[in-house]
Amino acid sequence: MTERLIHLTAPPDFNFFSRAIKYTLPVLIVLMMITPGINAQSGVVTPAVPAGDSTLIIDITTPQENEFFLLDVVPHRIWVTGTVKSPVPLQSIIVSSSEGSTNCGNQSSFSCDVVVAKGLDRIVVTVTDIAGDQVFRTRNIRVETGMPDLPPRITISGKITTPDGHPIDGATIRTEFFRVYDTKTVIVQSEADGSYRINDAHGFNQKISVEKNGYVNVTREMTFKQNVNTVDFILEPKTKPAPGFTTVICLGAILGTLLIISRKNPGVEYPE
Repeated sequence: MTERLIHLTAPPDFNFFSRAIKYTLPVLIVLMMITPGINAQSGVVTPAVPAGDSTLIIDITTPQENEFFLLDVVPHRIWVTGTVKSPVPLQSIIVSSSEGSTNCGNQSSFSCDVVVAKGLDRIVVTVTDIAGDQVFRTRNIRVETGMPDLPPRITISGKITTPDGHPIDGATIRTEFFRVYDTKTVIVQSEADGSYRINDAHGFNQKISVEKNGYVNVTREMTFKQNVNTVDFILEPKTKPAPGFTTVICLGAILGTLLIISRKNPGVEYPE
């Protein structure tokens, strides 16, 4: 009895199908794993974005950035005002700080007060429209307590002249006294004889600037120790070369050089 070995060979179509399953099955498994995560993302609320990245535009009128407040009443409160531009109706305007928050309604103009902390604090205005879009804008502020210090008043006088002693009429003299929460400024002009006088300048530490058209500006930071002081200023004129003057000098120099060279040439005769 003869035994026959039968070799079974898979048809070509079956081999193609086997290879397709081999390479596509891992991809299908990965897709099945990440699909629930994608579906879960649909329920996430869009976070607030800065006002510059949205059609919602917030304009905070007060407070200004880095504004200083001197408050004695506790708790400390400041007013926050502004406007909102939106293509759709608003749902809410919330003003918050490190000490709490206030609902300012849902109108295009808002004004409400909020409790703030002493020292450095940040005001955040968050706006939400009926479509669910949300934006915010911030202001950094500083709050201190107590009565403002009253600086002493001093008098400063003197003369404004040129380097050769001629008086300068109409020069502008400006004094500036800087504090954390404000700057005190006094401005006067010099008389025909160059004299000036500033009464009731604020404080002993002064920044004094002197300006006059046609002259180089002068600025000094000075600390005075007396109530009556004298300070003179000398303004240097702004020098401007006469039009064409430099060109004339250059041409003269060139012609002079050529004349000297030609006179040194022995082959050239010149009339006596």
